[in-house]
Formats: sequence, structure tokens, C-alpha cells
Amino acid sequence: MTESLRKILSEIQASLSLINVSMKKCIEDGLNMNLDDMNSLGNRLILLAECFRDPLKELKHTVLVFTLMDAGLSVLHRVRELKNRALLADDTVFFTEVYLVMKLIEDTIASGEYYEELVKIREKRLSEDLRTRT
Repeated sequence: MTESLRKILSEIQASLSLINVSMKKCIEDGLNMNLDDMNSLGNRLILLAECFRDPLKELKHTVLVFTLMDAGLSVLHRVRELKNRALLADDTVFFTEVYLVMKLIEDTIASGEYYEELVKIREKRLSEDLRTRT
């Protein structure tokens, strides 16, 4: 792995931190009052994924892009649904789970654990590639 991946992950972590603070506040303050803010957060997750799609693709690590994109699209879809119906307990659970997953990603990047696991995966793939060639 390269130093450029560390830099990219650091930038993603910083952006996720801001998104997560806002998302937690929206959930705690009541989703009914914050649907436009949640919609904006969904868009921010999508933009974050798009911003780092090409650099992460070059480094052969697109799963993070897809995770961020899926989270953003899921938030947008749920907000769209909520604009046409009342808020249910399941909706709060949904947004809380999205927040917890994004927070976990943020925290594992910040701790270095995310990078370390990527290194392990890459080493395993390289080892498997060498075995299949011989």
C-alpha cells in the first residue's frame, strides 16, 4: 500500500467526521424537523464517494466508494419516502444504523485499523497470486 492511500483515507475520515456530527444531530433533534438536512447529508455521502472514486479505483479499493455511495443513495431514498408519509420507528432505526456504520468507518480509518486490514488483504491476494502462477 502507498502513502497516497493513507492520505486519501485521512481526507475521507475528515469528511465523514463532519457528516457524522451532522447526521447524529439530525437524528437526536428529530428527523421530522430535519428531512432537508438528512437529504443534504445523503448528497454529501454521494459526493464524497464520487470525489474519491478514481483515486481509490487506481489503488484497487473501490469497496469504500460503493459503501459511501450506497449509504448516500439509501438516505436519499428514505428521505423521499418520508416526505410522503409519517415518520415510523423503523425510520429512526434506519438512520441510526446508517450513522453507526459511517461512524465505524470513520473511527477505523482514524485509528489506522482500516489501513492495516487493507494491507493484510493485499498481502493475502499477492500471496495467492504467486501460488497460482507457479
